[in-house]
Amino acid sequence: MKFITNIIALTGLFSLALISGCNQGENKNVVAPEPVIIQNGEECDLCGMYINRFPGPKGQVFERGLTSAKRFCSTRDMFAYALQPEHQHRIEHIYVHDVASAPWDEQEKAQYIDAKSAFFVVGHNLKGAMGPALASFLKQQDAKQFAIDHGGKVIGFTEIDIDSLSAMSHQAMHH
Repeated sequence: MKFITNIIALTGLFSLALISGCNQGENKNVVAPEPVIIQNGEECDLCGMYINRFPGPKGQVFERGLTSAKRFCSTRDMFAYALQPEHQHRIEHIYVHDVASAPWDEQEKAQYIDAKSAFFVVGHNLKGAMGPALASFLKQQDAKQFAIDHGGKVIGFTEIDIDSLSAMSHQAMHH
């Protein structure tokens, strides 16, 4: 009988250890900050232009140690900033507009989504704040439809690099 009581006590302790182990893990996960609403008159953190005066999706970046978001007039400016080695390692969250959720020239009303799981269309024929913009989408199907309607190709977050951004700038100069 004593043996069974010990087993029950040990099982209870083991369960407690498991439960408290889970709770510790939860505390370590930093809750992602909410994307901010970019107000009229706010300037792009890369080029200084007024963000909401231009068509196309915008972006914002949250860096470790900074309380406010860096705001950008276009997804291209945002990636140009985020891909710089001195910023890359500090970035914790990146948000972009879901282009499908608002008209191209009213993207300030669009819903923000996590850039890391978004789909992007490069090489399309619509202009953003600084020429070509990466059109960002929550759903791959929306991105594919956009590429059919406006040209370009669908890529994932990890495929965006300095080279693909320079190719966009190049493309802008030749049109």
